[in-house]
Amino acid sequence: MDNKEKDKVLKERNDKSKAFKEDRSKQKERDQTVMPVDDLPLDEIKYEEEEERKKEKTKDRSTSEE
Repeated sequence: MDNKEKDKVLKERNDKSKAFKEDRSKQKERDQTVMPVDDLPLDEIKYEEEEERKKEKTKDRSTSEE
């Protein structure tokens, strides 16, 4: 899909009256245009989850405690 076509679909997607179509296959196609599964930053998502877990484990610690 070229950029012009993608821009057209994105503009259509932002139109609330067209945002949720009854045709599931068309909806999936439009969703893939906006955020293709192949483009998901999976490594970044995993890294962020690990960072959040580390925060949870260490949030009760205080650096001022002796």
